[in-house]
Amino acid sequence: MARFLAGLPIEESSEFHKLTAYRSYQFHKKKMDEFWEKVEKGNIANIIPWRSQHIEPHFNRGTVFYPLSGGDFINMYIFFPNAQRYLMISREPAGKIPDLLNLKEAQLAHGLESIRNCIWSIASVNYFVTKAMRTEMQNKYLGGTLPIYLIFAARLGLIIDKIEPIGISKQGILCTISSDGTLKGEMPAIVGNRIYFRSPHRKAQSELVYLSMYITPDLLEPHTPVGVYLSSFQHLNVILKSAIYLLHRPSYEQLARTLLERTHILIEDDSGIPFRYINPSVFTIKLFGFFDTPVRLKEIPNPPQQPDLAEAMKMTSNPLPFSFGYGVLRKDRQSHVILAIRKR
Repeated sequence: MARFLAGLPIEESSEFHKLTAYRSYQFHKKKMDEFWEKVEKGNIANIIPWRSQHIEPHFNRGTVFYPLSGGDFINMYIFFPNAQRYLMISREPAGKIPDLLNLKEAQLAHGLESIRNCIWSIASVNYFVTKAMRTEMQNKYLGGTLPIYLIFAARLGLIIDKIEPIGISKQGILCTISSDGTLKGEMPAIVGNRIYFRSPHRKAQSELVYLSMYITPDLLEPHTPVGVYLSSFQHLNVILKSAIYLLHRPSYEQLARTLLERTHILIEDDSGIPFRYINPSVFTIKLFGFFDTPVRLKEIPNPPQQPDLAEAMKMTSNPLPFSFGYGVLRKDRQSHVILAIRKR
């Protein structure tokens, strides 16, 4: 199914092979090949050498945490390949395993078109357009983040072993959701999906956990279900990208500081954890690209200024060979990355 959605060749014995004869699917396959060629040349080929030099010597192969992730599994995996766990949280719906064989051609074509509309910007500027993502993920045939994760996993050459709907109980335990939509009779506090997958070059299995929820100030507090679940994860490898300046709000300061206390490696742009929270005696900080003022968003016309970050960028920044975060929305399309690695 993942290979079919991704526009990759599938065996004739596959039950999905008959669907490849649709004219609309042939168009989809052509567009997906063009899309991935741009992703590989424009993003992946530039990120891998940078990752090899700056991240891999310090990567602990543990849990990668990506709050406000949307459907962006590509960056998560390319920055941190072969991690044990990939944990993604955002407000977009999780979606269900699609019943492709019972869709009419027009329904399948509509679903595939929505997916292409959602992910197209990743190829050109390595950025998910929020409006497109939230609109297109609502389509009733291939909705939510799950089909997008399957496509990206297949195109990255990963082997998918299992997909299961999951939920977090009121006690903070992550479990598989039963066919009636409950966790042992009770409604889950939070729902999502879990994908077990492998790289063809490794025997070890990894898991991608996606939770559909808002990021609230008490996200990591032990009195909340998700806080109990997340409390077991330490030494996190964190990505914060195009994070709507959420952690700059006064009510989110404790969350930002608590997350930083659990962080081993941090990759972010200025919209993530405020630069002034990152203690240089605790973290080795490296800056890449260009930053002077934050990007204004329609819903955030006055984003938080960070003159300390702007001055540090001016004094010590290194070249950045790829697009990242809100930098792509600038007129000059100049991005930046803040990389912080815990010293001990």
